[in-house]
Amino acid sequence: MMQDLTAKLCLGTVQLGMKYGVKNELGRQPTDEEAFSVLDAALAAGITAFDTARAYGTAEELLGRFGLAEKGAHIVSKLHPNTANREEAVLSELHESLQSLRAKKIFCYMLHRAGDLQKSGIMAGLSKAKALGLTKTIGVSIYEPEEAMEAALHPLVDVIQIPYNVLDQRLDACGFFLQAAKNGKRVYARSAFLQGLLLMSPQEAEASVSGSGVFVSKFQDIARKEGYMNTEAAMLYVLSHPQIDGVIFGVDTVEQLRENVKILKRGEEFSSCRKQFRRSFENVPREVVVPSLW
Repeated sequence: MMQDLTAKLCLGTVQLGMKYGVKNELGRQPTDEEAFSVLDAALAAGITAFDTARAYGTAEELLGRFGLAEKGAHIVSKLHPNTANREEAVLSELHESLQSLRAKKIFCYMLHRAGDLQKSGIMAGLSKAKALGLTKTIGVSIYEPEEAMEAALHPLVDVIQIPYNVLDQRLDACGFFLQAAKNGKRVYARSAFLQGLLLMSPQEAEASVSGSGVFVSKFQDIARKEGYMNTEAAMLYVLSHPQIDGVIFGVDTVEQLRENVKILKRGEEFSSCRKQFRRSFENVPREVVVPSLW
């Protein structure tokens, strides 16, 4: 079980390329030395997938300096959100990413916005990139259930990246996971900690995001009664979903990375806790679970 869950882990690198999140332990962007230590620790733990993007500050360049592509990692990157609707613009952006990453190809090239699925020039560029072997798969990062369903039905999409955490069950409710599985899509989840909100005290959470305190308090109460730390419960809830293929998580330090990997050891016994969470958080307001509304 633990090995299976390790294979699901994907290290997000936005925190290595810029200051990010409402609960940023360092309070700044890490140095190269600090970031390289995190990447070394991830590889040593058996993590092989890494998520980055043109829009993540200096993240791609950092991964290039580290030499991640040469170490056999699966790299996911994303097209810049303001790319022109032309095939050559997409290929130009991808070549810039590959240059920054010091890579000949990547595992997945992804759209930052689901709206770009409607743009024929951009989709032609992604198809060409896949045909040329510059990316193995094509993906899209979504924010809303309607976008997720559109991606699950799109013939050119291989990978769908979704927001998913213990408080956000919108994609379970709309049947997205069944549709994605039926059409052979790989699903990656981000925001397991809801940008750190689930790890704050209920008072801190309420001060950061109005209306969230009561839900954070209930989540932490259930976790404590079941014998889990907040980080364990939040992470295992997402990792244990049978139709989620990968879970993207971000860390600022090596210590945080090791804590996240250690959580996998408790995956076997999580099912009763998961059921309680499913029952408790079926209707959390959008204002709490959608960070762009905070």
